Amino acid sequence: MENAVDALKIAASVLLFTIALSVAITSFGQVRHTADTVLEIQDRETEYIDGNFYYESNNELARTVSLETVIPTIYRVYYENYRIVFNFKNGDTDPLYTNISNDIKEKRYSLDLDYETKIAHSNSKQKVDLLLNALVYGKTNMEYDKLYRTKIKLPSKSLIERLNNCEIKEKLGVYYPNDNPNTPEANKIEKRIITYEITNKK
Repeated sequence: MENAVDALKIAASVLLFTIALSVAITSFGQVRHTADTVLEIQDRETEYIDGNFYYESNNELARTVSLETVIPTIYRVYYENYRIVFNFKNGDTDPLYTNISNDIKEKRYSLDLDYETKIAHSNSKQKVDLLLNALVYGKTNMEYDKLYRTKIKLPSKSLIERLNNCEIKEKLGVYYPNDNPNTPEANKIEKRIITYEITNKK
């Protein structure tokens, strides 16, 4: 009788172990599936910009966007190494800003990490954000004035004011900074470029 009871206990233990093992395997499978799904998901802006969507003069790929797309892209330009060019076709003749450092008066219509860090003599996030905030919102503060007052002249209107109620067409492309004909293809550094064409809404 005792042997039968022990056998039942062993059988019950084996059954419980089997059930627990099955639940664990199923749970780990679901966790892995969820993790794979999350890792594969990209927001539509990242997929569009990072995708293989280059444009050429005879085969342009473009889309119409709004401020909700342009502003986040501006704040990503320095961290993802893009170049953004603004092409105002709505009668707005002001540049994004004018470089007045070292007695230079160069009108700038693009944002590029390499160029702006030379003006600021720094690539710190805080100093970059000061410049971006001033361009986008037209806001200045003592820190901005201390760093950029003698280096950058801002237009009278913020970028948000200038782009509001305009039609914005976004084009993606690629170029090679310091492209030298003698540089082998394998050594050329590819950089993505985003062009925004701004026109008045019809």
